[in-house]
Amino acid sequence: RLDHELKNPITAIRAAVAVSDAATPQLAAIDAQTTRMARLVGDLRKLGELQTAPMERVAVDPSDVIADVAATIGEAQGRDIRVTVPSAPWPLPAVTGDPDLLFTAVHNVVSNAVKYSEPGDAIEVRGIERAGRVVIEVADTGRGIPAADVASVLDELARGANARDRPGSGLGLALVRTIVERHGGTVSVDSHEGRGTRVSIDLPVGSA
Repeated sequence: RLDHELKNPITAIRAAVAVSDAATPQLAAIDAQTTRMARLVGDLRKLGELQTAPMERVAVDPSDVIADVAATIGEAQGRDIRVTVPSAPWPLPAVTGDPDLLFTAVHNVVSNAVKYSEPGDAIEVRGIERAGRVVIEVADTGRGIPAADVASVLDELARGANARDRPGSGLGLALVRTIVERHGGTVSVDSHEGRGTRVSIDLPVGSA
């Protein structure tokens, strides 16, 4: 209901701006902010749906998810994303879950690594098997997160103090956390401002 109540006035404001004859800085600011509000409402709706929507439960190869995300983002952003997954003595075991949602979770984390790093910075995605778990690590040498903000970046609407110059709703990592927790897993963030960030997605092998 809240989504509906917010979406209608935002749509009306954007429509009024679009048909206005006078192009002014004020109208441009209104258009930019209503676009931001529309994106925020959409992300909040996704988060609400993710918390309760039925999930597919199939065997998912985490190596395939990692490779697909790296290829998709690398191609779209023109970035070199290094992927490391084991092939010996055996490949990563499958996890049970929804392949589209797991793709979304890893995609959001890698997208963040691209967003908060520069073209010359390194981005690595690693798959590790550890004590009956699969850990997907996304690491970069980008701007990092201020120490005071690391503990809260997984919360809804939270953003690092040094992230204000990049677009975002502060819901990307909250979406990741919701998806991973619904698969019986956990997410952790380790970051040092000016050095880079590592986000670890820890998932159980087999049934979640």
